[in-house]
Parts: sequence; structure tokens; C-alpha cells
Amino acid sequence: MTNLRNVITIGLLAVFFVWYGATWAYQSLYKEPRQRLNGKIAQLRQGIDAKKQSIAFMQQFWSNNQILYYRSLPRVENDVRSLYTFWLLELLKFCDVEGADVNSDNVSRTNFGGRNFRFHVRGVCSLDQLSRLLFEFYYAPFLHRITEMTITPQEKSEKAAISLTIDGLSIPPPFPTNPVPLANQLPYGFYHPRLASKQLEAYQVIAERNLLQAVRGGVDRADYTFLTGINRIDGELEAWFSIRTDGSVLKAKIGEQIAVGSVRATIREILDEDVVFERDNMLWLLTLGECLNQSFALPKEVPVPDVSITQQSQPSTVNGL
Repeated sequence: MTNLRNVITIGLLAVFFVWYGATWAYQSLYKEPRQRLNGKIAQLRQGIDAKKQSIAFMQQFWSNNQILYYRSLPRVENDVRSLYTFWLLELLKFCDVEGADVNSDNVSRTNFGGRNFRFHVRGVCSLDQLSRLLFEFYYAPFLHRITEMTITPQEKSEKAAISLTIDGLSIPPPFPTNPVPLANQLPYGFYHPRLASKQLEAYQVIAERNLLQAVRGGVDRADYTFLTGINRIDGELEAWFSIRTDGSVLKAKIGEQIAVGSVRATIREILDEDVVFERDNMLWLLTLGECLNQSFALPKEVPVPDVSITQQSQPSTVNGL
């Protein structure tokens, strides 16, 4: 009986160990590795799906925005730095910017795999030159923009020191064999500019308004330009302005423009002792002996005086001319 009991006990223990070993082997050697494998397969499938979605997005983006790839900066980083820096220097030279200096910053990655290149530009120029610079910059076909601009007026000068921060974008090609963006060449050709007007003349008003005078705090030549004479030369009336900052004399007839300091105006009428000029879409009256900034704005309802009497008047001259 005892031997039988021992045999049964040993048999039960053997069955238990066999069952435990089989369960452990199943869990450790089959089930858990298979679960890990299935997890990796699921992750890979998710990655493949994400890549497919990304490819589909790029294909859709390509079909809807092909122009951006043609305007993208080159794909090769070193070529972007050298070619675009050279282009900026040529642009600054073309716009007569003095002391031009260009340097590049670190490259940052965009969310869609592109690269953003940052450049810093410094120089000295007038408002007219700055207007041309901005016009030519945004007329170019590149994917670039000015993100920051600082203008510092210079004392006793019509020029200002400028500092520009420029971002240029390089977009990855939608397909490995796609011809654009170019690998090592800047974009070329004509594309619809990001400007309201295609004519530079439309932006010359920026320079004509002499915006720097309000912050320069220096001498405005208009304060020292006086109407000192009204003379008839070859049958035509002329207004003579004495510029006391340099001793020169400015002569203007009806219809001619004058530009002194902060004043940009067109002569409309020349009377016996007064001159009427147009400035900022308003008429201004200036009397003999007054400086340009002492002119009086005429109300719009007040007509310009009849000059028929003026045409018959004798020429008058103020002492000093």
C-alpha cells in the first residue's frame, strides 16, 4: 500500500512538473515571443501606413503646389549657402548699398522635412535704395522672406543703416527622381511676384516721404530753404529758393517738382509774392521770405488765386539773389 501511495505521489508530481514546464515553455518560448513579434509587425504596419499617408500628402501637395518646388532653394546645403550669399551680395551691389555684409546662420528643420536657412544682411543706404532693394528681393523667384528689418537713421545724412534677417526655404523633392528642386542651382525663370505692383515706380513714394526725418532729429534742409525771389525769365515765371545749408539756389517753374529735405512738392502756381505747390495731395501757400516748412495749407474749398494778373506783373526780386 505504501509503495502504491509513493508511486501515485511521484506520478502526480511528475504530471505537475510536466504541466508546469509545458506551460512555461509555451509562455516563454512561443506565446510571448509571438506577441512581441505581432507588436513589432503592428508598429511596422503603422509606420508603413504613415509613410504611405506622407507620400500621398506629398503627391497631393506636389500636384497642387508645383510652383513651390520650382522656387525652392537647392537641396545641397553648402550650395545654398554659397549661391544664395553670392546672390544677396550682387543684389546689394545692384541697389548701391554701401558696406554690404552677408552671413548665414544655423540651418533648422521644418515639420515636413524641409530646411530653413537664415541669413543676416547689413549695409547703409537711402530710402530710395531700400525701396529698390525690397522690390528686387520680392520680385525674385526664390522661396524666401524678410522676417525682421531694422532701420537706423544716420545723423546729418539722408541714409540709414539697415539690418535684415532673411529666411530661405529648401523643400525636399516629392519623388527621388523628381527634377525639382534643383540640387545645386538657384531657381530661375519668372513667376508671379508677391507684390501688388510690378512697377518699381509705384513704391517710390516711400522715399519721397522722407520717413527718416521724423526719427532722425537732425537738420531738415526744408527748414533752411527760403523763397527769396519770383522772377520772369524768358517770359516764364520762376520761383527761386535759397538753401542756406549749402548756399545753393533752387529754381522752379510751374509744373516742376522740388525736393528739399522732408518736402517733396510740385509747383502749381506762381503769384506776385506767393507760390502755391502741391504736396501730399494738398495745396500749400508759401510767401516770400518764408521757409518751406512755414507754408500754409489751403482749404480744399478755397480756389487757387487767378494768375492772370500775375502774368502781367513785373518781375520781383528779393535782395540776396
